[in-house]
Parts: sequence; structure tokens; C-alpha cells
Amino acid sequence: MGIRGRIALAISCMTALAVVLLGFAVHHIADAERERSARVYQDYRLSAALQIYERDGTLAMGAQLDDATLPSPLRAAAFEGKSGTYVSGGEDPRVWAATGVGGSEERPGRSLSVSAAFPDDDPAQLALDRALLVAGVGTVTVMAVVSWFVAQRLSRRLRLSAAAARRIAAGAAPDADALASRGRDEVAELGRSVHHMAMSLAAQAQAEREFTADVAHELRTPVAGLVAAAELLPQPRAVEMVQDRAQAMRRLVEDLLEVSRLDAGVERADLDACELPSLVRGIVKRAVRQRGVSEVSVSVSVEGEPRIVETDRRRVERVLVNLLANAAKHGEPPIEVVVAGSRIVVRDHGPGYPAELCAEGPRRFRTAAPERGTGHGLGLTIAAGQAEVLGARLDFGTAAQGGAEAVLELPDRTVGGDVDVVGAG
Repeated sequence: MGIRGRIALAISCMTALAVVLLGFAVHHIADAERERSARVYQDYRLSAALQIYERDGTLAMGAQLDDATLPSPLRAAAFEGKSGTYVSGGEDPRVWAATGVGGSEERPGRSLSVSAAFPDDDPAQLALDRALLVAGVGTVTVMAVVSWFVAQRLSRRLRLSAAAARRIAAGAAPDADALASRGRDEVAELGRSVHHMAMSLAAQAQAEREFTADVAHELRTPVAGLVAAAELLPQPRAVEMVQDRAQAMRRLVEDLLEVSRLDAGVERADLDACELPSLVRGIVKRAVRQRGVSEVSVSVSVEGEPRIVETDRRRVERVLVNLLANAAKHGEPPIEVVVAGSRIVVRDHGPGYPAELCAEGPRRFRTAAPERGTGHGLGLTIAAGQAEVLGARLDFGTAAQGGAEAVLELPDRTVGGDVDVVGAG
């Protein structure tokens, strides 16, 4: 249940409790007043009947002498020359008034009494109870509706702030109108705080992207010159060492440039039809000729019928090559590539991905774990970014037999009909 329902339910319950307590109080007050009025009226009848009896010696106003059904408390009071009222229960509830007449100290007197029916289901009392019930239900209903709309307005402001925060977390530019809440209450203060935090985080993220792009562009030219100059060195061993480091620096610069483009959101997939198993086999053949992958064994297997999909071959290759390079560098052979429908699974037999990477995804310039080797941590970051451009899903986990397992789930853009497919191998 959301905050709207909780607020509305809480207000409705409090209103219902107040209505019930008020209804019981009004019912008991009205019942007590009804009994008091009945006693007063019977006492008035008794006074009138007593006057007539003492004057004329006749019984009037429905009065009776020595009524056998007179309740014992009133009979005892009348014999003592006292008067009083009494409400009896049972099958025939009545209200009584009685007093003693014609008595002396040597001879007890007689009792003069009047009575009237006093039913429990009094029509006036029942009408009052029905009115209280209708008014209570109406009050609770109205308060529930009003509280729902009040909570809806409060919840809407919170949901707008939360949605804007999610968009910023996904990389979108902050919307000042969506985040800047107006007002002086706590919700408005929360919205303004989220707004300031989002603007600050967006500014920091933009500064990071610009810094990464600027550094990569600034390093590209001197690194290219360093690679060219290394080829002119006379000593073969020195040439090999310098070229190796220069190539590593160039790959780092290229990775930084690619990360900056992915962060900027300017990359777009160029889709065309291809048979996925053939595409994967061609990528693996080219990958095993690269340094770092050629030393390990990579096998490709296909589960089910080969599928023709519509995707960006170059980006699929970029993702798959980075996964293979990571498996070759940090895992243990053999490396298995399994194609099942539109899914590509890359697994090795090493220590596996750490729990943090599986839960939160790869982070740049953070290696997975010491037992999986060293590196700058951009390979898996680029793979995840390219998968997002493809509209695919890239998950990292642990294989059933142990080892790291990466699953690339391509969008199900299955191509139907006659398609002229060019082999990727």
C-alpha cells in the first residue's frame, strides 16, 4: 500500500473511531435523558393523583392502591411514608412512581402508585440511533474521500520528485520544474533538497564526462606520436617494450573515448539482419587472433535452431570481444561461448565474478577482485554500455559448474521471410 492509501486509511480509521465514540456517548446521554424525563413525568402524575385522592378519596390518573406488582424497593419506601421513582426491567419494563398515604406511627399506611410502559425499543431512541449511524457513515465516507485527495496531492509531489531523480540517475538532464517543489511544508522542503542534490550530481557527472573526453582527446595525439617514434628505435627489445606500452596506452585512450561517447548518449545502433551463430563464430575467430585471447581455448556451441536476428554486428562484436578478453585475462580455460536463440553466454572456469559486480554491474577503473587479476576496469564497462545501445541485457553471474558467466540477451527482433544474409565469418 502506498502513502496515499496509508494516509487515507489512517484518517478514515481515526474518523471512524471518533464517530463511534461520539455515537455511543450521544446514545447513552439520550437514553439517560429519556429515563429522567419518564421519571419526572410519572412523579408529576403521582402528585396530581395524590391531591385528588386526599381531596376526594378517589383514584385518578391511573393510580392504584397497594398494587401487587409494585417493585419491592418502592413498596418499602411507601410503607415508610416516602415517595420515589423506579424503572423495572424484565419482559414488561415500566417506569414507576409511588408514595405512602394514610399511615401513622402505630399503623403502616398504604401505597399509592402510578406506572407507564418503558420499552427498550423506543421509536424516538431508534430514530436517533439510525440518524447517528447514517451521519457517522456519511462522515467517514466524506473524510475518506477528502483524505484520499489530500494524500493524492501529497503523493503526487513525492512521485514527481522520485521520477525526476530516477531520470537523473539514468543519465537524463535534470528538470528544474519537476524537482523544484513550491510551498513551505516538509514535502516542498524535501523536493527542494532533492532538486539541489540532483543538480549538483548532474553537474558533477557532466564535469566528469567532459574531463574524460578532454583527457582522452589530449592524450590521443602524443600517444600516436609515441607509437610512431617507437618504430624508429634501433634495438629490437627496446622497440618491443616501448611499442607494447604505447599500444596499451593507445588502447586505454580509445577506451576512454568510447566511454565518453557512451556517457554522452550519442551512440546509435546500426541494425541489419544476420544469422547469430555465424556472427558469433566469426567474432570468436577474429578474437582468438588478438593478443591475450590467443593463448586460451575458446569453443562455440549452438543450442536449438539458428536464429536470424536484427542487430548491430559491430557493437555485438565489441561486447563479445571484451567479454572474451576479460575471461582470458581473469578466468581459467576453457572458455565456452553458447548461442541459444537470441542469447549469447560466455563462461570460463576461473574464480568467477565477485558478488559486488554481479549485483551492481561493472564500474570503470575498478577491477573485479585481486584473484581475477589487474586492469583498468573499462572492458566490462564498455560491454555494458554497448549492450545498452543495442537495447540488450547484459547480466553477470556464476555458472552452475563454477566460474564466471556473462549472458547477453539481445532484443527479440527476429527477422521473418526470405532474407539474404551475408556470413560474418
